[in-house]
Amino acid sequence: MTAPMPRLHLIGDRTLCPLGRYAETARHAVDGGVDAVHLREKDLAGGTLVEAARELRRALAGRALVIVNERVDVALVSGADGVQLPEAGMRPRDARAVAGRRLLIGRSVHDAAGAERAADEGADYVLAGHVYQTRSKPGQAPRGPAFVREIARACPLPVIAVGGITPDRVAEVLGAGAYGVAIISGILAADDPEAAARGYREALEGWDVAESGPDGDHGQR
Repeated sequence: MTAPMPRLHLIGDRTLCPLGRYAETARHAVDGGVDAVHLREKDLAGGTLVEAARELRRALAGRALVIVNERVDVALVSGADGVQLPEAGMRPRDARAVAGRRLLIGRSVHDAAGAERAADEGADYVLAGHVYQTRSKPGQAPRGPAFVREIARACPLPVIAVGGITPDRVAEVLGAGAYGVAIISGILAADDPEAAARGYREALEGWDVAESGPDGDHGQR
């Protein structure tokens, strides 16, 4: 996998955006700056997932990566760019044995030990959360920016923070060591997904500018 590591991820949720509208919504989000779109539909049959992934690829036309949740077979058959492995799912090394370097492999983690294992097992990045209170995790206490810092210190891989992240919170999670952010309702529930995505992209780029040294190079975070 040689594409640049994406920093602004959009994760699907049928309760906010039906599958039939997801490709079009994702296209608008990519217009606003999203560079990876996740197809996360755990309850759908493989054939339906393959067609949904292909529809995403057509809609995005190579302008953003398409990442399929858990299903390495679906990712490969559909021509997707990556697979997101749940922490209790297939190990990254096993996914790599099937996919080789054809897929970007992400691992969802919830503690430092899981992040260390993901790195040891050959993942390309980790998705860490949930950081703030979020509707997708009702009744579960958020872990906060300190959790992101713990993961970043334990793991040499890029950390993508997820869970309740708003544009105003982007600087906080990047300051804690995150490489990027993954968004669900912040984009899918917005009246204008393109404008919402642009807000996140501008927050990411604003952090980059603020952290640049006098020569335009980033110092150590």
